[in-house]
Amino acid sequence: METPFPLIRVEGDPYSCGVQHGEKARELVRRNVEYYVNLWGRNLGLSRERIAERGAELLKAIGDFSPDLLEELRGVAEGADVSLELLAAINGRYEVVWSEMRPQCTSLAVLPEASANGHTLLAQNWDYLLGVQDGCILLDVEEEGRPRILMHTEAGIIGQKGFNSEGLGLVVNALVSDHDHFEANPPFWIVCREMLRCRSISEAMKTFLNASRSVSYNVLLAQAGGFAVDLEATPLDVSILTPSEGLLVHTNHLIGQRALKVRDIFVKRYPDSVYRLYRAKTALEAEWGEITMQTFMEILRDHYGRPHSICCHPDPGEPEDFRGATLASIIIDLDEKRMHITRGPPCEAEYREITLE
Repeated sequence: METPFPLIRVEGDPYSCGVQHGEKARELVRRNVEYYVNLWGRNLGLSRERIAERGAELLKAIGDFSPDLLEELRGVAEGADVSLELLAAINGRYEVVWSEMRPQCTSLAVLPEASANGHTLLAQNWDYLLGVQDGCILLDVEEEGRPRILMHTEAGIIGQKGFNSEGLGLVVNALVSDHDHFEANPPFWIVCREMLRCRSISEAMKTFLNASRSVSYNVLLAQAGGFAVDLEATPLDVSILTPSEGLLVHTNHLIGQRALKVRDIFVKRYPDSVYRLYRAKTALEAEWGEITMQTFMEILRDHYGRPHSICCHPDPGEPEDFRGATLASIIIDLDEKRMHITRGPPCEAEYREITLE
């Protein structure tokens, strides 16, 4: 199977899965640790020692939240021969540099009544720093006693966006409010991975809603059979958004009623989030009842407002370290358990199909 990113397959107990991940993607894991240590050092003045200190703080929070995932992280660190504290820091990179991330991500879900084939569909353009793309992998996890998971993530990071063998999937959006701050809570990516270990959308929602946090973030969650929900979190509360006529879209600004007690910081920096939400939503509405994978592909290639468009491209006006683009465009048919994914902006790259078979 030809894949746009290296496909890393792991199986067994959590620690064994981690060791295999670390061994099979060793150079990429090391590359990612050094990339973030150098990036944060250049731009935020964080020393290697300070980053390791924050990682050590996160390790306890990870262990309290999910002892299994702490063991998996230990395995990755051993397999790749990297510092466990630094590895924890990059798994908590969202929390470590919560105020300095490049946002942009457009997430969409379509329920059976709105799709052409009667399936539940989930999609995202994942827009992030250009320097990250060469460290990305597809991680196929067959953990004992848990659903099998297929994720697009960064080597060494054990949780991001993807789906599992129960037809449960999630995609993500960055958010920042004026209440965000660093605190040793379960990292966002660890929460996402724990959700993907669940068998039902109810169990995954419970996992999310009961996780403590000190930063804002968003998860669009869906499961085969016809339900989706958007969980828009700030340090103060979670807004729960449900589909309207089988459609649900989210970008990078706060739209939930429970976000009224905070100020939205990202939308001031990147107001393109507002028109990306509108264009994706109206494009889906125009194709209601006939929405296919091709419909998603066309929406995810939209260039209105380029470079800050749904299909994101580098902005030469931004500092080189923080220039972003769509690094992967992902469309998932949760009923058929298959993913279409690109390496890079979907206007330039071909979608490749990957299944759990």
